[in-house]
Amino acid sequence: MTKIELEYQPLPFLKYTRKIEGSFPSTFGELQPLLLIAIAALINGKISETAFLSQMTGIRKYRIKKLEDYHRYRLIILFEPFMNIQPYDRFIIPHINDAFGRIVSPKPRLHGMTFAQFIFVESYFENYQADKNEVDLHKFIASLYLVQNRTFHEEEIIANAMSLQKVKPEILEAVVINYVLIKEWLALAYPMIFENASDDSEMPLKIKNNISNSGWLKILENIVGDDLVNHDRYSMLPLHNVLRWMTNKIKENIKNR
Repeated sequence: MTKIELEYQPLPFLKYTRKIEGSFPSTFGELQPLLLIAIAALINGKISETAFLSQMTGIRKYRIKKLEDYHRYRLIILFEPFMNIQPYDRFIIPHINDAFGRIVSPKPRLHGMTFAQFIFVESYFENYQADKNEVDLHKFIASLYLVQNRTFHEEEIIANAMSLQKVKPEILEAVVINYVLIKEWLALAYPMIFENASDDSEMPLKIKNNISNSGWLKILENIVGDDLVNHDRYSMLPLHNVLRWMTNKIKENIKNR
């Protein structure tokens, strides 16, 4: 966190001054949920610069408004680290309250996520990145955030997506930003499968896969092979087991060339 100290003169005709202290996060790991939501709101034009700086620093809006242009600029440049994609392995927003109740994010490093869930998350994420359709956004979140201690079920996606219609868009957009960071972390953990974002990538965040949506389904088919009876069991394999299997297969193919 970057410490901030503002000094001002409450009454022009008196010489004494007062100080206000605040702080500005410098990494995604230092963000509280409301701050990530504020970033999403700023990117999508849903919040003023003054309100944004107030939320990020903890300093009241009327004090931010009274700052000279130079001092506002000094605060704004503290936001620069968040303009670039950074790897991050967990969700900053732990839960979302929808029409049915509370849904929770996956665990850090996507621990416990099945390969089947990941396929649907990836599919709707890529669709939303391509067309910015609100329906795809809701399906993406509905595939990603689940009821506490409940496993993923494809047939529940549509109903769960409809329950997100009244959730503030900036909350859902904040999850999109967060997922891009997790994809960047996956690219570091499994470089043979995922593609890193370019060094000069800036907000609004976007990242590409080495594998298309249909490609993930073909990978599942390769794992299943002729064992169609156990198709569902294979799809419920832990995500990281599959990604490690894929990495080993790629290495074997390289050696056999």
